[in-house]
Amino acid sequence: MKRAMALSCVAVMLSGLAACTDPAGQREAECVAATAGGAALGGLVGNQIGAGTGNTLATAAGVAAGAVIGNTAANC
Repeated sequence: MKRAMALSCVAVMLSGLAACTDPAGQREAECVAATAGGAALGGLVGNQIGAGTGNTLATAAGVAAGAVIGNTAANC
């Protein structure tokens, strides 16, 4: 589960970097980076909570909440 989540985060971050090569996609890249960064940080924080199934649920909730917070903070 952790490996799949890590690979998903890497895929999102790489797609954000790909958008950086296009000057017209600069704002989109910033939004993707903010959302992915928030999701990654939220997942790390959520992963510190609980054990077993509770840990998995807390990690998933942290990823979701972090993505929303990162997206909102970047005014996307």
